Amino acid sequence: MAATNGVNGANGHHTNGNGTSTTPVPATSLLADFVATASPTQLTPALRLKVKEVLLDYIGVTVGAHQHAESTAPIYEAILALQGGPVPNAPSACTVLGMGAPHFLPQYAGLMNATLGHSMDFDDTYAPGTLHAGVTAISASLAQAELLGEKASTDLFTLAVAVSYEITCRLGRELGYEAYSRGMHNTSTAGIFGAVAAIAVLRGLSKETIEMAWGLAGSKAAGSMQYLDNGSWNKRLHPGFAVHDAFMCVNLAVAGVIGASRIIEGKMGFLHAYSPNPDKDLHRLTIGLGTDWEFLRSSLKPFSACRMTHAFIEIAGDMHSAKSKAGRVKPDDIKEVRLTMSPSNFLLVGDPTPNKIHPTNAIDAQFSAYYQVANALIYGADTGMEAYQKLDNGEIAAVSGKISVSTDSSITAFGARLHMTWADGSKEKKDQPFPLGEEQHPYTKDRVEAKFRSLAVPVYGAEKSKWIIDMVDRLEDFTVQELLQELQ
Repeated sequence: MAATNGVNGANGHHTNGNGTSTTPVPATSLLADFVATASPTQLTPALRLKVKEVLLDYIGVTVGAHQHAESTAPIYEAILALQGGPVPNAPSACTVLGMGAPHFLPQYAGLMNATLGHSMDFDDTYAPGTLHAGVTAISASLAQAELLGEKASTDLFTLAVAVSYEITCRLGRELGYEAYSRGMHNTSTAGIFGAVAAIAVLRGLSKETIEMAWGLAGSKAAGSMQYLDNGSWNKRLHPGFAVHDAFMCVNLAVAGVIGASRIIEGKMGFLHAYSPNPDKDLHRLTIGLGTDWEFLRSSLKPFSACRMTHAFIEIAGDMHSAKSKAGRVKPDDIKEVRLTMSPSNFLLVGDPTPNKIHPTNAIDAQFSAYYQVANALIYGADTGMEAYQKLDNGEIAAVSGKISVSTDSSITAFGARLHMTWADGSKEKKDQPFPLGEEQHPYTKDRVEAKFRSLAVPVYGAEKSKWIIDMVDRLEDFTVQELLQELQ
């Protein structure tokens, strides 16, 4: 089947009633029109509720990086030096959450917030696109709204977040997991387009300007999966780079700089270049814009680890809880553990390399089904960031050595199956098709708030954290500036 516009076959074309290919789908134009014509009147109660949910979670995981990510201090120092030092009195100074009065230029504030928000791998996820849309969407929206001041209403901010999520998630869905086999990180490669959309909504940019900004962003979209080789901090920076570059691309486009046309669907464009997925579908990418909000399927993460490990963590945690009623689980209680996952997830979390079986840094541990299951069996699922203070723990290492991983194509997305053989000869088999937080296995509001408090209280204190929860819950009653004042 011949390729058209960088997308295979009729999936890149409109079809008539007989299924015959007609005209190519102008995906870039349709998406840009969606962004340019977005209106707060589109904000349904479900959209408002979802934005509040992901916003509260974002605040928690972003400030949590102050306490739990060793990369925070050196990245902060480097970006502050790159900027030439603090700019507290500049009219364009913007807030980095939890770091005091505004003293960063907007592009650097966006870079810092997005990097911090992704540093613990605790930020929300979108399963069909295997990405994190919130760190780019909210970071870009906050910086641009703060820059605009009173011109950016809370409704416009909410709309910008929603539209940005939608662009990132829809693009990620077409990239698919297959992009990872090409070494690309969807969070940032798709995220730069979403960040441009957020800025564009708040600035009220035209369709033509958005297309040019995206055309430039196509030359900045990046995010190498090679970070898996040594647990590097590249991954944490990926969404930060995307937000920073989104500001650059928008400003260039506004100034009249010409970007590439048809950047999404073109034969040398984004979808063709960044993913070998054979099932890209431009019609699916663009249908229902403004009415069918795909990003509502985004989910919050209960565990600070790669989403592909979450169902295994939950199963192992349940086994720990059941077994601990008769005493603490010890390595000698376990004979063998067999994990089965989707073939798509094996490379990221199941590949039996030394740095996955016995990780020596937090990022490798976050991407290790071996470590996550062993920790949950011995210590339970709800150990939080303390899990990464046990990298030299002998008991976890002993259990990790008893774990094997295989794949099954009948398991989809982030589903999991765990076979346990206990030392006494008894066996258990558990299946978890959807990790906690997905719409089929929801994460309740009380748990969302508990997660937020666990991360925010060490930075803001209990009273202020409670007030931030209330502010987000009643977001329409406050300005973005008032919220940011509390988040300093």
